[in-house]
Amino acid sequence: MADSPVSFHYRGESLEQALQDLARRYSLNFSYSNSQLPLNQRITCTGTSLPLRKALEVFSSCANLSFQIIGEQIVLKPKEENPAAPSLKSYTQTLRGTVKDGGLGTPLIGATVMLVSVNPMRAVSTGLDGSFSLEKLPIGRHSLRVTYLGYKEGEVSNIMVVSGKETVVAVQLEESFIQESEVLIEAERDKSLPQNLLISSSVHTLRAEEINRFAGSRQDPSRMAANYAGVSSASDQRNDLIVRGNSPLGVLWRLEGVEIPNPNHFTFTPNTGGAFSLLNNNLLANSDFLTGAFPAEYGNRIGAVMDVRLREGNNKKVENTLQLGLNGMEVVTEGPLVKKWGGSFLGSMRLFTLRPLERLGVSIGYQGLPRFQDGSFKVVLPTPNAGKISVWGIAGSSNVTIYDIDEDTTTWGKVRYRLEPTLNNQMYAFGLNHTYTKIPKTVTELIISTAGSQVEATSIATYRNLVSLLFYYLRNYEQQLITRFNVTHKTTNRLLLKTGLTWQKLYYNNQEIMYRDSRDVYEIPLDAQGSATLAQGFFLAKYSVTPRLDVQAGLYSQTFSIGNRSAYEPRVSVDYYLTDAQKVYLSAGLHSQTQPLVYYEYRFFSQERPEFNQPYNKLDFTRSKQVVAGYNLNLNASWRFKAEAYYQYHFRVPVSKRAGEEAFSMLNLGTDYSFVTVDSVVSTGTGRNYGLELTAERFLKNGFYTLGNVSLLQSWFSGGDGKVRPTAFSIGFISNLLVGKEFNLDAEKRHHLSLDLRVNYAGGRRIIPIDEEKTRNEPTDKIYYDVENAYLRKLKDYFRTDIRVSYQLNTRKTTHWVFVAADNVFDTQNELSYGWDLEENRAKGFYQLGIYPYLGYRIQF
Repeated sequence: MADSPVSFHYRGESLEQALQDLARRYSLNFSYSNSQLPLNQRITCTGTSLPLRKALEVFSSCANLSFQIIGEQIVLKPKEENPAAPSLKSYTQTLRGTVKDGGLGTPLIGATVMLVSVNPMRAVSTGLDGSFSLEKLPIGRHSLRVTYLGYKEGEVSNIMVVSGKETVVAVQLEESFIQESEVLIEAERDKSLPQNLLISSSVHTLRAEEINRFAGSRQDPSRMAANYAGVSSASDQRNDLIVRGNSPLGVLWRLEGVEIPNPNHFTFTPNTGGAFSLLNNNLLANSDFLTGAFPAEYGNRIGAVMDVRLREGNNKKVENTLQLGLNGMEVVTEGPLVKKWGGSFLGSMRLFTLRPLERLGVSIGYQGLPRFQDGSFKVVLPTPNAGKISVWGIAGSSNVTIYDIDEDTTTWGKVRYRLEPTLNNQMYAFGLNHTYTKIPKTVTELIISTAGSQVEATSIATYRNLVSLLFYYLRNYEQQLITRFNVTHKTTNRLLLKTGLTWQKLYYNNQEIMYRDSRDVYEIPLDAQGSATLAQGFFLAKYSVTPRLDVQAGLYSQTFSIGNRSAYEPRVSVDYYLTDAQKVYLSAGLHSQTQPLVYYEYRFFSQERPEFNQPYNKLDFTRSKQVVAGYNLNLNASWRFKAEAYYQYHFRVPVSKRAGEEAFSMLNLGTDYSFVTVDSVVSTGTGRNYGLELTAERFLKNGFYTLGNVSLLQSWFSGGDGKVRPTAFSIGFISNLLVGKEFNLDAEKRHHLSLDLRVNYAGGRRIIPIDEEKTRNEPTDKIYYDVENAYLRKLKDYFRTDIRVSYQLNTRKTTHWVFVAADNVFDTQNELSYGWDLEENRAKGFYQLGIYPYLGYRIQF
């Protein structure tokens, strides 16, 4: 900071030129946001031999600015013309958080945290654990700017502060190896950056607040992810993630850094989606959603990764949330644990039923009454010398019976029997994480986890003589024990190394029973108990070659005990900043995944000889080569544009060699309530996905946000006959438009109104046509499919509009929310599937949900 007298004389120079001149001549460090200061404004100002503070007062007066000296920084803001005196009745709350190294996750001690959304500006420094606290803030939206010597400046904006609950934020800073004394012209931190800064491309950050805000998301992270480029849903009733034309079977779910089973209610074997998420959005932290070309620490999937984190509870005071809605109730509680160490607990319980919707006459797509419940928790205990320990868990169950019995058999047509299926699901995952940071420039993480899931499906058949019997039974129980150990080491401020090993023991207890009424026998093709082992390892290095060029290279490997299969997969990515606002990047790698565990012990019996065949035991990994090229432009602190092009080549895909099954490929499975197997499966299939994704996004600012994207995609596969066909998910295009506006209804910002709109327009799913003439003339209930033309025909294009209205009320100690939403508000008749109606003896389309209203009330106190 300058000690000598300051002199200046400007006549018609721009504000930006004047600031750069002062910074160069007197070694001053100015800090400001490009979007807040009129840098092109011409100023005329003179000062001669003035002390620094007096010189800044004169200069700021000329430029209509206010300033504050914080450490070595001179923070500039526009001067408020007539700042209103704060109301004596204004409600306040505490804003707290942590500042950490973006690569290691270690706390940054003494970082400067500036609250730039109030005048005068407020600033605090972080403590020994990297924490900070700003008390008695007026409610409303606020912005923070964070600086630390040797790190790039960070900014977090649009932080909602409410009266009923303290707001806690986490800030990550990236280290810079350029140390200069010059004017700092920094925009806000790129909000598109992932939580894991080692992810270079094809990643979307799921911000917890947006899961609650976006229309059509139903407070579900999977439905939230479907708003981003390249992602589509299987149906209105399910939240499966179809990413870049890939099967949902290729989606990896991770929680707190470790793989977990499918975390959804009303799922089926071996799907990765379901009807409702088991993950409670009120407990989620910001999470990463990867759509291709993953870095080396992610493996055993080729489609996508949902890397979810639970937030930590409030470690200063006990807080509670109660939520009621048409589909049930929810309770969340959190508070301090071993207060002197900064520990915390967080827990929730949810109970759901769709009976209120049923009584309102809303169709949920079938005759039945689903019920489900779940719970989640996280306990965090930082210790003085033994590192940070966290214990976490989620668990849930769901069940439904679908009724379809009509005793008037004259209406049955070709139907020989009616089924009454029952579906029961259970899922749990628990883990212990230990993070140790006492080794210089090194962080170790040990995770021990156990998890399991069960799908139990039973179908009772009622025949025309009203005799009922067990028609189908499936039990798919799986459990896993995982030990994972990661080491992250920053050798210099240019080079970051990370390596890890994972040992996964998999247990299964599966059974399938099928009644063959033509022969009046039961078959049991699946009746197996046993275990398997999957060992994984990775190593990656990220090196900053220049201030604008980052290179990351890594190697992932896995070994699976069934079939003794191994894979070694190199991954590489390159980021190059053309300017501070423009980046181009390229990522490429080899990926693979095992088949779903339930398949490996499946048996097919011979009708001629007393023997069986187990073809799935002989399958290789499904493998994939992937490359992504992208361009990102931050037009300013609020707007960004992104373009990505990708190509994926899948090989060693399971397909069928049997005549009549030429269109079978594992690339087409994963979205139905059916367990599909074929007895001639071999790893000789291939697939190709390619496309272009364009995104324009305006982050929330001044109460307004918008997100628009268009994806053009093609997805192909070759079956057992070698013929190339479109996959079931080759829908051609996906487009989304989301718009939202917030209104403060009073000066004290106690009353808050939000309006949100989502419009989705996408190509229709592909189908296997039915040979209608042959099926119509068939005297039995057999259906003939036109396999030769499989997936060449599409359903009608999909169009849906969702709206959401939310009202927030802040009182002295509580915050209340009331929201009303409607999915498919125009009641568009979208096609769900195409099939044969045995009662009417004709082919016809079946439709998605109509208008789907829901509402809720939430209170925080």
